[in-house]
Amino acid sequence: MSKVKVPKGQKDRLKRIASLHNQGSVDNFALHLVEVGLTHHGEDDNSVKLKARLNNVVDEMGYSSREELVEHLIERGLRAYEDPADSREKLEERLRGLGYIE
Repeated sequence: MSKVKVPKGQKDRLKRIASLHNQGSVDNFALHLVEVGLTHHGEDDNSVKLKARLNNVVDEMGYSSREELVEHLIERGLRAYEDPADSREKLEERLRGLGYIE
């Protein structure tokens, strides 16, 4: 399993959301959010190394660095979990539709 470097400003949010939604460790949750984000960018071949997949999206989408892309993907994933929902079922439906849960 690969790892991503979690930006300092997102560690507390990741920890809180991971705990609230039983998502395991902060590192595993961050990696999950990045993997789902890469899938949305068409980089869903898990046989290719994470670094190469990140580089492909950086090059194609004009990000300044892998770190910027990782920060964006984590931020987007966290917003999906944090946006208010009318009920637990609606939240799960939204997360399932976005690919964050199965």
